[in-house]
Amino acid sequence: MGPRLSALPIILLLLLAAALAAVLYVAVRMMTAPRPVITLARPFDMVGRNSVLSLDVRDRTGLRSVKVTVRQGDKEQTVVDETFQPPRPQAHEEWRPARETRFRLTEGPGTVRVEARNASWGGFFKGRTASFEKTFTARLTPPRIEVLTTQHYVNQGGCDMVVYRVTPPGAESGVEAGNAWFPGFPMPGASDPAIHFALFAYPYDAAAGTTIRLKARDEASNEVLAGFNLKVFPRTFRTRALDISESFLQKVVPEILSQSPAVQDQGDLLKSFLVINRDLRKMNNKALADLARRSQPRRLWKEPFRQLGNSQVEASFADHRTYMYQGREVDRQDHLGYDLATTAHAPVSASNDGVVLLAEYFGIYGNTIVIDHGYGLLTVYGHLASFAVKAGDKVERGQLIAQSDSTGLAGGDHLHFSVVLQGQQVDAREWWDPHWIEDRIMTKLREFGQGAAPAPASTPATPPPTRHSHPPAAARRRR
Repeated sequence: MGPRLSALPIILLLLLAAALAAVLYVAVRMMTAPRPVITLARPFDMVGRNSVLSLDVRDRTGLRSVKVTVRQGDKEQTVVDETFQPPRPQAHEEWRPARETRFRLTEGPGTVRVEARNASWGGFFKGRTASFEKTFTARLTPPRIEVLTTQHYVNQGGCDMVVYRVTPPGAESGVEAGNAWFPGFPMPGASDPAIHFALFAYPYDAAAGTTIRLKARDEASNEVLAGFNLKVFPRTFRTRALDISESFLQKVVPEILSQSPAVQDQGDLLKSFLVINRDLRKMNNKALADLARRSQPRRLWKEPFRQLGNSQVEASFADHRTYMYQGREVDRQDHLGYDLATTAHAPVSASNDGVVLLAEYFGIYGNTIVIDHGYGLLTVYGHLASFAVKAGDKVERGQLIAQSDSTGLAGGDHLHFSVVLQGQQVDAREWWDPHWIEDRIMTKLREFGQGAAPAPASTPATPPPTRHSHPPAAARRRR
């Protein structure tokens, strides 16, 4: 019996050590248990009617509950109270003040508090908690728009200008035309900083009935829409068939591929041409829209724009082209500019004052110059032989900038000329027309902003045929 009794203290000591180890393990797990991680999925600093409190909550041991309270002054309200059974590793919670029926935000400051509890051993097996607190300012009054110009006439594919007052003046505003956006700018020289203007276009490919309206959005994401008196003149653009010859493919495809690393050689001239005509055309037009976003927020020109001297129009704006190869149709694309022909290697001058944004080989347009004229208005000169200017240069109306040629997707020597407004290619004929410039732009600048000198009554070197629909004189006087 003696030896057996002597082993008892050792067993007890081992049991006590195991119990202490277990207690220590539990204590360490309780003290080192992780807390939930709470993050805001979007900013919640300036809160408007359309704002959303968006939360992501994560925990590797599993979430048991998430609670969100909002306090303004002496009022506090629980707006989210979620429990999870079984616990989950993550939760996404949203609270939309505009849909709240129990608690209405008021203008001014407030505080949002988030508390999340996990399923860990922390908190004496109740789980550990994490809290997050954020102050915000509620701005619930939307901007206001007052249209100041009374009549607006726009051709399909053409432009016009609307003048309006927007408050607060710092609100982002502009014209929404279908999916196109034309930002507004403070009216230069206006005594009231709330007076803005927007040059806008009715896109050439806009569906009938496309809505055009003013839109303003403040820093709290409050939005307001306003219609204005607008008469749209629809147009039907012509369709032309173009025959693609083997010699044309051999001329243009290798050159463009060698200068355009974004396009892969398809191992076949026709297939490569189709990729160039479709995909590279889209890339180039997107790049022009990107360049328009770099335009200076001021008017860089004074006089009407000029057509290439002594030139004849060979292809018009928004021609629908059907491409034929060996008697069958292989592609359809729209030509968004004017092809102007004169003599080979004719001198090309700047259509108006501005700053050169681009002077380089530019895909389907070949050697190309793009000039910024301010407020998102650009002119494009394509298929050039050489450059007499570089990016960053200031140029004047009539200044020599290049010579014409047939680089890029061109069958012969000519100038491709187009006008871009905020990424939308528009009909250049309007901008060549002194009457249109005076009627649609200068009159409004003088009436609501700085005194702008009237556009001279001179005509372009080669007057283009007038195809615009102008309002009656009495209607023009009402603007």
